[in-house]
Amino acid sequence: MPKVYVLFWFDVEDCTVVQSDDCNKHLANILRKHGAVGTFKVVGQKARVLEQHVRYDVIDAMHGHDIGFHSNWHGLRPQIAEYMAPLGMAEGAAEFARREGPGLCDVKRIFGPTVWTYGQPGSNWAPQVFRTLRQWGIPTYVSGFGYIGVDCQPFYLGNVLCTSHMYGRRLNGETQQHLMGLNFELGQPGEFEKHQALFSRSLGQLSDTGGLISIINHPCTLVLEEWFSTNMKSRELTEAGYRHFEGFVQWAQGHDNVEAIGASRLPELYPDRAVGHWFTQEELAAIADALGEEANWVRLRDITVSAAEALRLLTASLAAYAQGGAAPNGLYWQYVDHPNAPAAEATVALPVPFADIAAAAQALTERLHSGACLPDMIAVGSVQVPPADYLAAVARVMSRVLRGEAPPDNVPIAPARRAFEDHVDEAAAKAASGGAMAPPGGIDTSGLYELAKVVAWTVKPAVLK
Repeated sequence: MPKVYVLFWFDVEDCTVVQSDDCNKHLANILRKHGAVGTFKVVGQKARVLEQHVRYDVIDAMHGHDIGFHSNWHGLRPQIAEYMAPLGMAEGAAEFARREGPGLCDVKRIFGPTVWTYGQPGSNWAPQVFRTLRQWGIPTYVSGFGYIGVDCQPFYLGNVLCTSHMYGRRLNGETQQHLMGLNFELGQPGEFEKHQALFSRSLGQLSDTGGLISIINHPCTLVLEEWFSTNMKSRELTEAGYRHFEGFVQWAQGHDNVEAIGASRLPELYPDRAVGHWFTQEELAAIADALGEEANWVRLRDITVSAAEALRLLTASLAAYAQGGAAPNGLYWQYVDHPNAPAAEATVALPVPFADIAAAAQALTERLHSGACLPDMIAVGSVQVPPADYLAAVARVMSRVLRGEAPPDNVPIAPARRAFEDHVDEAAAKAASGGAMAPPGGIDTSGLYELAKVVAWTVKPAVLK
């Protein structure tokens, strides 16, 4: 039976009641008792509070698990989505680093240098953060919410392995959900059976393929009656909640094909097999065949390439052909980042001389080889062409060239569908505008939604090892 991995993760964020400090210690010890590794995403302010409270017993208990970052201040205004919404890609990445970076430094100082993941507070997802996460060396993104998802399972976005948006419609058309919570309901009568039913349903849906189930807990919910209050649960209910959690961990791990993991295992279990791969002529031709009408990610067996990576592979192949008169035997993978802004919409189809297409390929190949991101528009002769339209045109040319045929004298460029945008959830973006921590009147997330479609140039499914 295929293996199913369970990610128990915790948003360590509450600074309002000192009793919530103990919750993190108890939950960490429960996991350790049963041989499970958890992922504790710590807010910078919470790390500082634990230090100020001299709660090194709590810090040490959590230190035995994987540590993540959950923003610097969590609920402080302006919220992450609030201050990122009016900013562009580069400006947003820099502002995120400026505001949130000090919290990451404190988490590393207090818990150790290795931070395995990031996940935003609440619905404060923002597309600009992925460049910053790469600069910080944070390899994964663990959250229950995001604007982008693929197949209700882990996926790569901006070269970061994401476990957000693990619900919706899978690529096979089935509606599934592999995210569940263990929060305020812990210890309440009948809730244990509900949690078992949710887990069993997800386990059954993954019975043929294996995969990941994501389980979120907010430790403070073991002692608080509700969000944004200091109303405390009774000691009896808190203790019942711990027993509930421990019983669930023990029961879930009792399945022969289930293993609890931390975020540190995710890159090992879902490796990006494109990294370091030599793409043969046959593989390049398969990518070209798939992209003649649209820009999208492509899967070749257990290797996936994003639309941005595919554009670089095909343009580099075309540049090599134009320079040497023969298609290359193959090419190595290279990560390619998304453009900085949405491209202008193409309005008319036009024929372009092959020489102009080839010259543009050579210029783009040099740009990407230097590490620059995709341009917002591509100069083809005297015409500015959206990258998706150029990708489709180059794919049609390389479908011929990689099979030994001569390229056409003139290459038609026409509007191409940006199919990778299908993985951007507009409903999620709208829901984020009125999140629980948003200011009165909400947040205008329309700019974040448009930039999410740009970042989706880098989206691709992660394939379980």
